[in-house]
Amino acid sequence: MMILRRVGVLARCVIGLALLFNANVSFSQTPAEKKRLRSFEKRVDVLRSRLKIPALSVVVLEKQRVLWIRGFGFADVENRIPATPDTVYSIASLTKTFGATLIMQLVEQGKLDLDEPVSHYSSDFKDESVKIKHLLSHTSAGVPGERFQYDGKKFHYLTAVIERKFGKPFLNVVVETFFDPLGMPSSVPYHNVVVDSGKWVGSLGKDRLDRFKASLERFAQPYAYYGAGETVHDSYPSRDYVGAAAGLLSTVRDLAKYDIALDRHVLLKKETQEKAWRPFVSNAGERLPYGLGWFVTDYHGHKLVWHYGQWGTGFSAVYLKVPERSVSIVLLSNSEALVDHGGYEEIAKNTFVCSFLGLWNYAYDCAPQSEAALKKWIEDRRAKGRVEVRVDPRILDSYVGEYQFETLDNRLYTFMREGGKLFFTETESSKRTELFAESESTFFLKDRPYVFVFTTAEGQAPQLKIVEGPNTYLSKRIK
Repeated sequence: MMILRRVGVLARCVIGLALLFNANVSFSQTPAEKKRLRSFEKRVDVLRSRLKIPALSVVVLEKQRVLWIRGFGFADVENRIPATPDTVYSIASLTKTFGATLIMQLVEQGKLDLDEPVSHYSSDFKDESVKIKHLLSHTSAGVPGERFQYDGKKFHYLTAVIERKFGKPFLNVVVETFFDPLGMPSSVPYHNVVVDSGKWVGSLGKDRLDRFKASLERFAQPYAYYGAGETVHDSYPSRDYVGAAAGLLSTVRDLAKYDIALDRHVLLKKETQEKAWRPFVSNAGERLPYGLGWFVTDYHGHKLVWHYGQWGTGFSAVYLKVPERSVSIVLLSNSEALVDHGGYEEIAKNTFVCSFLGLWNYAYDCAPQSEAALKKWIEDRRAKGRVEVRVDPRILDSYVGEYQFETLDNRLYTFMREGGKLFFTETESSKRTELFAESESTFFLKDRPYVFVFTTAEGQAPQLKIVEGPNTYLSKRIK
């Protein structure tokens, strides 16, 4: 048994080297293919420009080899650093496909039953009605198994399942199962892994941490689309989170290797992978739009297997497979616009995906639908844009100080004025965020749906509340 295990590890290393080679080599293309790909490349860049996406990296695969790979725009607009196939992005919920693959490995090995209650792994579940399969398929809301409702927070509970069964942190499992064996040298388990090196050097080793540090030097800056097409520098998403639901950082070149490994059944047997890529069936026998860790769409009789990644703003990602043609595309960007403009459940409405489907004569009616969705999204953004006004610096000075929010974990906001602008820092962060005035007392952000309202009672210092949709958070001025 020990010998077989060692042979298995050796085989995985050899496969990893093969994947590394194939992910860097393109097909020799016929003149017709070259023409189609040139047209696709131009279309991608036009769409990127229309959506004000600063950086976009894309890889197209056919029959388990890279057909075309490119970077567009700038990973760092301010410093004019170009995007390339090796630019690092947060892949957000594409991480779910990695988490799901680990769960299915455990099932395949007989170490886990999809019908096992989640309550065996978390006390947050008070009875045994919610099963592992319900978290994997996003069917845990209401009556488990009754309907699909995407829920990243619920999916995160699979992290505990993976960690207990593998006997090590999720981060280590990902590195040892995917990054190392598949030859994914630019991928990073989470943003702060180097900052937290003291915690991980023992299990990961200095060489890996040095590799992560080098990759993070190619980490794209985050941006957001605002108003009438303004590109706003955004803040990074959570830097210290990694789990089954989100957190991984990667490149399109590395994800090409992951895609090849899936199609060669390096990670899962064919029958196990097909089970994950089969629509989950509800209690009433209805085929749902999600399988086990993957969206599954019947598009004019053709199966599309896919996932998106979306942090709200800053980063978004699309990963689409057409199994019957053995073709795939991965798109990573440093703006929410890549995913947001097409919605979240009808993947063919995404203009980039529609253009990709057109490469293989699968476009059908998606072009007018995707164009309409893109135009509506741009108009909606324009309509939601707020008009900025100038405020007397003396009024801004009255708002300078520190405010504490008990309902936000005692979060501390410190406000300061610079010229005619008001800025703030949050808790222990050194990052300054600019506020934009809508009136003398109301301010907004361009990268988050928050409104800051200062109220002043006669003879008292101004107080602050933050409004986020239906929620209002009150503060106490402490300085």
